Amino acid sequence: MRSVLLTGATGLLGVELHERLESTGYEVTCVARSPRGRPGIIPWDLSREPPPEALSRAWDVIVNCAADTRWSQTAEEAFRANVVSAMAVAALARPQTHFVQVSTAAIIGPRSDGTSLRQTDYRNMYEWSKARAESALRQRVDLLTIVRPPLIIGRRFDGRAARFTGLYTLLRGITASTVPAVVAERDGLFDLVPVDDVAVVVTDAMCSTPPPPLLTPVCGSEAPRVGEVLECMCSALNEWRAEHGVLPVEVPPIIAPESWHRFYRPFTDDLLTRRQKLTLDHLDHFLPYLKLTEPWIPNPPVAGSLDAIVPSVRYWADANLRLASLAPRAWNVSTG
Repeated sequence: MRSVLLTGATGLLGVELHERLESTGYEVTCVARSPRGRPGIIPWDLSREPPPEALSRAWDVIVNCAADTRWSQTAEEAFRANVVSAMAVAALARPQTHFVQVSTAAIIGPRSDGTSLRQTDYRNMYEWSKARAESALRQRVDLLTIVRPPLIIGRRFDGRAARFTGLYTLLRGITASTVPAVVAERDGLFDLVPVDDVAVVVTDAMCSTPPPPLLTPVCGSEAPRVGEVLECMCSALNEWRAEHGVLPVEVPPIIAPESWHRFYRPFTDDLLTRRQKLTLDHLDHFLPYLKLTEPWIPNPPVAGSLDAIVPSVRYWADANLRLASLAPRAWNVSTG
């Protein structure tokens, strides 16, 4: 039986991988910074603590899903969370250990192929830190596979998600009245994949001989458009709300980035409350990913990701009854 060390085992992908690996006969040891009440997971803050003694053994495979995916991190925060932690896990690898690093498709752009180490070549420090981690691992690990998924959503067939980040932030904002509009290119590519599709790519890579050096499971040119995703999200949410006797929400208007920066955002400081301005600052981190027009090159391609949005929205709503049932309120300008 092959031994596998899985980090980030309480995250969206980590939970899915844990179940898949155990069902296929692997001996899986899971670690996470916070076990979140899940039995059998070894607590380890990879970026600040030495590895627990129980991990000092030979591993056939190490899958590193541990990461801080916040786009608002500082360079120091991102480096510690995503580079220092990756090297701490890599220290447990031996020459025969197959190391699988879960990275992000976003580091391919806007001006880089993921090999640059300059911060200015990336949209945010999260992307930069994942590129730094990839570079460091290539120098440290003999058998390395890098997997670069795009935004990950719930499982294709039932929408289950262990964590609600990324797309769910927009969904939550629509019901909580923190997303009055979406700044995006309506026809921009919104590349997202179901978590079970990514888990299949990772587990297939673990079985490959020789290990593939780089995999990018994305939709590419077949990715749904921003307008399609928003329509699908709100349609699924409204179907759920109708079943629960709640009035529907409206699809938030889409404002082109140029119009937003020239005609809307310059006037918000004098008109909106501090909380509203902080909300807009947070949503600005989404903007680079909602105006993509050049597709990522898939390897392997993922098809039909739009179909996974409906079960993902419904799963989120079932898990967040109060939030999913809120009545959105229009923003009012501040009177001072």
